[in-house]
Amino acid sequence: MKEVYPGIFSIREKGNLGVIKPPENVYVLAGKNGLIFDAGYGNIWTIKRLLKEFIKIKKIYIKRNKSFNIERILPSHVHPDHFSGLKRLRNYLGVQIVLTKRMARIIKSRKSFFQYYESADPLKEEYQVKSMRNLLIAYLQKTLSHLFFRLIYGLSFIRNPDIIIEDKAKININGEEWEIFPSPGHSPDHISLYNEEKGILFSGDNILRTITTWLGPPNSDVEQYINSIKKIQNLPHLKLILPAHGSPIKDPKKRIKEILSHRKQRTDQVLKLIQEHPKKGITPNTIIRSLYPQDGSFKQGIARGWCSLTLNMLASQNHVYYVKKNKEIKFYPF
Repeated sequence: MKEVYPGIFSIREKGNLGVIKPPENVYVLAGKNGLIFDAGYGNIWTIKRLLKEFIKIKKIYIKRNKSFNIERILPSHVHPDHFSGLKRLRNYLGVQIVLTKRMARIIKSRKSFFQYYESADPLKEEYQVKSMRNLLIAYLQKTLSHLFFRLIYGLSFIRNPDIIIEDKAKININGEEWEIFPSPGHSPDHISLYNEEKGILFSGDNILRTITTWLGPPNSDVEQYINSIKKIQNLPHLKLILPAHGSPIKDPKKRIKEILSHRKQRTDQVLKLIQEHPKKGITPNTIIRSLYPQDGSFKQGIARGWCSLTLNMLASQNHVYYVKKNKEIKFYPF
């Protein structure tokens, strides 16, 4: 637990399994009507460790002779590492769960949640060779995913949120006005929390200090992500970004420029590869192997997500087009 700004504490939940379950920041905005931002994992042992840190924060406030009353909890988006702890934290702390309308629809049940993850991607099927191996892997993934999420993340669903808000709203936290605004891209339901007076932004997964935000089908969108980052770039008085993973970002303008530059570089690389094959075209698999020639299938598999989304974007912007023939898809420049 660390006080990252006066009255704002970060509780770092330990992760494991690398990128599958990364360390997670749960933020406590302490005060007379405080709020927890992001709920983290829902495993009982994780929740117990979090509660111990929560009690430490309360003791700090008692020593300071300050009011300590945490009333609500709000996730940045409903990926499992951000909402799985909601139900247990409500039970143990008596806080109210605050969700946007979209979040509430997605995590109301197991069925709605997995439908959300199975939503169609325009080119997803085109990129996949329907071999028996791939079909078997897809079946096992679908069958075992709920058990996996429950065991690894402590996943549980919220049928009865206490407060439902719009994606864009104002919220009072400890007598101060904070702005909630939509910031889709990493996920369609992603929101950010900003206080203009303090210049503090809770960025969720959209802006991380040292690593690249994951983008991939079926629910990410590169163009939306870029637009969200540009919107954040234009926030007045932005001084500090508190991300869901990793340490605070104390030079937000510099980090945002790095992210936008990285995304442009990646887009340009994909477009250049397509432009180099105007007659014969180029397949998505060839693009990925060209971008990651020294990496194995695992790294290339992760890269497939952002690459497919970038191809979607370039096609929608009429920079490229694709042709499917004999189960193979190739991209060509306009």
